[in-house]
Amino acid sequence: MLDEIIMSIIQAATEFLPVSSDGHLALYSNLFSEPSLFFITFLHISSLLAVLIFTRKEIKFLLSFKNNANKLWSYIIIATIPGALIGFLAKDLIEQAFSSLLVTGIGFLFTGTIILFTRIKKNKKETEITSKKVLFIGLMQSLALLPGVSRSGMTISTALFSGIEKEKAVKFSFLLFIPLVIGAFSLEMFDYYKSNISVNIPATTLLISFAICFLLSLLFLNLLSYIIKKGKFWMFSFYCFLIGIITLILHFTISS
Repeated sequence: MLDEIIMSIIQAATEFLPVSSDGHLALYSNLFSEPSLFFITFLHISSLLAVLIFTRKEIKFLLSFKNNANKLWSYIIIATIPGALIGFLAKDLIEQAFSSLLVTGIGFLFTGTIILFTRIKKNKKETEITSKKVLFIGLMQSLALLPGVSRSGMTISTALFSGIEKEKAVKFSFLLFIPLVIGAFSLEMFDYYKSNISVNIPATTLLISFAICFLLSLLFLNLLSYIIKKGKFWMFSFYCFLIGIITLILHFTISS
């Protein structure tokens, strides 16, 4: 159970902070235990519940299906399509990437670079969300299917590059998280059902892990929102560079 609890804490702390939860889970799994894509996906469902609470006002607005709500629906669909297509077509390659410290390390460094650019490149004025902008956000989000590449880092950074207001950038990023996780979990459940693979994790362990991940996810969601409002988002780049270098050192040490 200790492994699962540690991974729950890692998931909650790194899913919403722009440091790549998948990268940290892949790093931990490769060093201490066999990677379990099912359990990683399961933890994302716990984080999903936290996101539903965090974005409850936006979800209520979406469910009103008013004119502006329909526009937001279309933006979410446009931004989700790239990641959904790539995730479906390259599922096997993505699973293999989770076993590679080299890919994970490069992913961390890439994330750090993109986040740092939010400090270097500043827009003179804020602009509205458009279809062109959300397509670009969706394309960047699809890169986060690889371990080490942060989904929130890609989507929030791209939104900020596009001149989208900070709070809107955060909320839109996590609205995109909802269909992506539901789709990933559905595919994972279909594969397990089709392959008749049993899940060798006790139900009690799953429930405890779910609760820990959920509560901590709420905490870190609000922490990230506060940090972005204070204009300190770019500071996460230094952590990504550090963990990326450490991961690459581990890769080359183990390989030699």
